[in-house]
Amino acid sequence: MDWMQFVSALVSALAWPAAVVTVVCLLKNPILGLIPKIRSFKYGELHVDLTEQLKSVQENLPDTPSESDANVPPSLPPPDALQLAAISPRAAIMHSWFEVVNAIDLLVRRSGLEINANTNFKMDVLRKREVIDDLTHSTFRRLSKVRNDAVHLTDHEMGYEDAVMMSTSCAWLIEQLQKGTPPADAVI
Repeated sequence: MDWMQFVSALVSALAWPAAVVTVVCLLKNPILGLIPKIRSFKYGELHVDLTEQLKSVQENLPDTPSESDANVPPSLPPPDALQLAAISPRAAIMHSWFEVVNAIDLLVRRSGLEINANTNFKMDVLRKREVIDDLTHSTFRRLSKVRNDAVHLTDHEMGYEDAVMMSTSCAWLIEQLQKGTPPADAVI
């Protein structure tokens, strides 16, 4: 192998890696700008789509109030949640979730229970004691997953509509929790 063949082999071996590095350097900023706009994420078996999860929760909520609730208007998010959603959708989701946690704590105290555990455990106890129904419990579980995804998947874009859907669902859940009372024959 003479020096010309050596240079030729060296250039051909380094051409592809150099081209890839150059393209990545040139497109780094546009690619980084697109990452936060991703609404769903899939990697192997993991698939996260926040909008789809929120729509799923809202589809399972009852559309029409029961006969006893006929005069009660449907759950609407509070105006402050709508204002916050316009400014920061992720913050609006967190705000709505904190209101749910406060409603759960209030229901636990009202039920005469002393539970010093996480919110999931409190809801499990409330369900076992029939203070809340299955729909309320399952809605809580699904909203909890949406909240966790919103908090921990910070590279995903959260939209105003997502925040409003979460606030509406949380308002419904809070309403259900406020209705929850321990059964008369419950042993506490």
